[in-house]
Amino acid sequence: MRTSRDVYLTIGKSSYTMNTPIDNEVLDRIKALIDEACGEIVKGAKQEDILMLTCVRLAYSLDTVNEKLKKILARIEGENKNG
Repeated sequence: MRTSRDVYLTIGKSSYTMNTPIDNEVLDRIKALIDEACGEIVKGAKQEDILMLTCVRLAYSLDTVNEKLKKILARIEGENKNG
């Protein structure tokens, strides 16, 4: 396991410090997902609202991927039973 270090994440209008052993490659992917989920921030939006909307968008993305994976797994399992 890597040694933990402080990293900085910007979400909406604020930056946050997080102590983590996550490597830079994974951290870059996480930051990209957060940036994508934040989308274009509505001017005047409160930070709390930005965080809530980002959380909902990330949850929606996870749910979408989860449903797709379930369908793929069901198809594979069906092929294995028939094959």
